[in-house]
Amino acid sequence: MANYDLIVIGSGPGGYIAAIRSAQLGLNTAIVEKDSAMGGTCLHRGCVPAKAWLETAHRFEQMQQATDFGIRGIDPNALQPDLPTIIKRKNRILLKNSKGIEYLMKKNKVAMIKGFGQLLGGGRVKVEDEIHEAKKIILATGSIPKDLPGLEVDGVRVLSSDHILNMSELPKSLIILGAGAIGVEFASVFSRLGSKVTLVEYMDRLLPLEDEAIGAELAKIFVKPYKIDVRVSTKIINVERHADKVTCTLEGEKAGVVEGEYLLVAVGRQPVTAGIGLENTVAVIDRATVNVNNFMQTAEPGLYAIGDIVRTPMLAHVASDEGIVAVEHAARELGIDIEPHAIDYDRIPSCTYCDPEVGSIGLTESKAREKGIDVSVGSFPFMPLAKANIMGEPHGFIKVVADASTKQILGIHILGPKATELVASSVAILAGQLTVDNLIHTMYPHPSLNEAFPEAARAVYGRALNC
Repeated sequence: MANYDLIVIGSGPGGYIAAIRSAQLGLNTAIVEKDSAMGGTCLHRGCVPAKAWLETAHRFEQMQQATDFGIRGIDPNALQPDLPTIIKRKNRILLKNSKGIEYLMKKNKVAMIKGFGQLLGGGRVKVEDEIHEAKKIILATGSIPKDLPGLEVDGVRVLSSDHILNMSELPKSLIILGAGAIGVEFASVFSRLGSKVTLVEYMDRLLPLEDEAIGAELAKIFVKPYKIDVRVSTKIINVERHADKVTCTLEGEKAGVVEGEYLLVAVGRQPVTAGIGLENTVAVIDRATVNVNNFMQTAEPGLYAIGDIVRTPMLAHVASDEGIVAVEHAARELGIDIEPHAIDYDRIPSCTYCDPEVGSIGLTESKAREKGIDVSVGSFPFMPLAKANIMGEPHGFIKVVADASTKQILGIHILGPKATELVASSVAILAGQLTVDNLIHTMYPHPSLNEAFPEAARAVYGRALNC
């Protein structure tokens, strides 16, 4: 039996960041990981490998347009995606990052315990046949792809995101159920690589959690240039699995029967809270998630929970920040002079890496109105900007949502080139509690995509300069 000040269960972006911060604060720390490599779902089966695929698809599309940029010698018709090589490159990236996490554990003297961790209660954690004790424990067990009754994945014709990341042959046709972040990202990948994609969404728009204008414009781009068959307000009511295809019966606004080589079920993720010993504690489970307070404490003394297993946005950067909060609170309880910060969940940046990209922070227009706020909005397209045209990606827009009376900026929503990088400026804008007038008077370099920010702010008053 080994004794620690703090044990982290799970080495994803929440868990490994928590372990490093714990060690930095002088706590004797261990991290438990069931997989052979460190990094969790985000690194091995989620965020990182999906973005590697997206980068390949984006470059593939760019090379098809090379002659427009004055580059001769490339025959667009001869270009072919090489999926085994895509997978090899993806795996190299994962290995490099995983080794980097292991290096950080060793550098910070965090004990790495390999095996499945299970709570026994009373500060005890069982890993395989060994029992470890800790004054504090942080659960960071993450999530897995969600199943739907009747649409259970089999890894043969009905796939999850885990399966499709290692697909070695390009499907001629692919049906994707779910147009949240996972669904639209894989729709971007495979439509650009050459698959015929059908995208089915039960809600009335793509990316239902984003501002309505984002989903509406993204659907137009998917349908026109990329020939994706977009079917919103529609659901799959039956799936027939054949040796070489699936046949899906659809009900709703765009009912009918569609066929594809594969069906990708991309309806979200579910927390991993079963089988980890929570029944041996007094922690409260509500709809498969663990109840916590502002400092990520559960009802079980000394036990914290972070990331996808609590009811906060399922985002890697949220899990990392929650890990820091939990560790600093635990450290304070163990006598270390530190003041943990509570997270402001109203100011969390969100990114979807489809093509074009989506980045957002703060309230959508509809959410602001639901709160009873009288809002003013302004949007500015990337089309007039020199930088967007230089890049060959003059699509999308930036939308500002503001309080109509105070002109306080409540939210910023971006669809377009480099949106997942541009959202960093939005974080600063909301953190600084800028008003529309402040943003109008902010100077951005020319030519740059950032020039759209003050123009969107001017559009709140109906006086954008470049439109």
